[in-house]
Amino acid sequence: MSNSVFHKTRYTVTSLCFILLFLFTLFLFSNRALEPSLSLYRPSFWLTKSQFRSSNATHVRDKQNPPADNETVANVGEEKRERCDLYSGTWVKDDGYPIYKPGSCPYVDEAFDCQSNGRPDSDYLRWRWKPDGCDLPRFNATDFLDRLRGKSLMLVGDSMNRNQFESLLCLLREGLTNKSKMYEVHGYKITKERGHYIFKFEDYNCTVVYVLSHFLVKEGVRINEQGNSNPTLLIDKIDKTSDRWKRADILVFNTAHWWVHGKTARGINYFKEGDYLYPKFDAVEAYRRALKTWAKWIDENFNPEKKLVFYRGYSSAHFSGGDWNSGGSCTGETEPILSGAVLEMYPLKMKIVEEVLREMKVPVTLLNVTRLTNSRKDGHPSMYGKKSTDGKTKSTRREDCSHWCLPGVPDAWNELIYATLVFKKLL
Repeated sequence: MSNSVFHKTRYTVTSLCFILLFLFTLFLFSNRALEPSLSLYRPSFWLTKSQFRSSNATHVRDKQNPPADNETVANVGEEKRERCDLYSGTWVKDDGYPIYKPGSCPYVDEAFDCQSNGRPDSDYLRWRWKPDGCDLPRFNATDFLDRLRGKSLMLVGDSMNRNQFESLLCLLREGLTNKSKMYEVHGYKITKERGHYIFKFEDYNCTVVYVLSHFLVKEGVRINEQGNSNPTLLIDKIDKTSDRWKRADILVFNTAHWWVHGKTARGINYFKEGDYLYPKFDAVEAYRRALKTWAKWIDENFNPEKKLVFYRGYSSAHFSGGDWNSGGSCTGETEPILSGAVLEMYPLKMKIVEEVLREMKVPVTLLNVTRLTNSRKDGHPSMYGKKSTDGKTKSTRREDCSHWCLPGVPDAWNELIYATLVFKKLL
């Protein structure tokens, strides 16, 4: 090879090496230059499980990881939000709770007003739900009402949804300067005897509504051979209140606690499909078919671009020594259950709910509160669901270990609705 060719080859190789070195250096510089701007989108709000898990025994406000404000939440990446399971977490003590004071809200009916009914302990009021993979935004009643402006939010279901309805009214009331501009449009006082309430928030032109529907499907009657009327449940027909459902923009459905043998005539001559009355039918299977009836109705009647639908899951009861109608009790429970197999209990009804929701065309957000309520045996009215005329607590024959004191556990369910609206940037 001639010297000229050799020198040209060496020059070319050397030039290529310099070019590659220059490009590599430029890449490193560009990557470092971009790093500060990218860090603006790193989620300081989303922490690891070990960072979030605090001692369950703490009795002071969680100052290291308080509920995040909305500005922080707004900077959280969508991918991180989607990855967080809001329903896997723990209850932590927080001296900033409850959000509203016991006895301060006129919309809590007597059955849930445990402090006014003489309950002597108050630690059950100071627990806050904290997911493992993220933190809930601090509940902001004004922001919630802004999101509801010009809309109607409706809770449809049994008395557990009325429990949640009253909680939501009390939470939203905290955001009003002039509380007289919130009222029931017909002047009704909330009691368990009435099944329909419409609360108007004048300054926001919005309403929060409750509609009683024990089963979400149609309750009926039949006349037996003796000429007496007996209740039936038409598991293939939607409930008669469904016309009201169409008027709402946001809906929260539930049904569960009435699907037991004691409230369904033990399945004997009670469940009906078409013209056929089953002589005996299992309540759980009837629940599955009824829920499919509800799901089909939602798919056929709701436009997902105009409606936002939630389904609240089963809320755990804590009767000991019997059931609701056989001497069951939860009196004396003052602390949550913080460990043990009971925390993972998950009823078959919830598996049915998940199956049905997965098959729906209209997206439905599951408020899966079952496991977070498993631990709260301390949150029920128990014997403090009624007050005697002389102001002393009256112990009734039946204790209430299904519903919840207010303030209390249902406040967390509504915080989860609010968190869903914030995280998914809805409304």
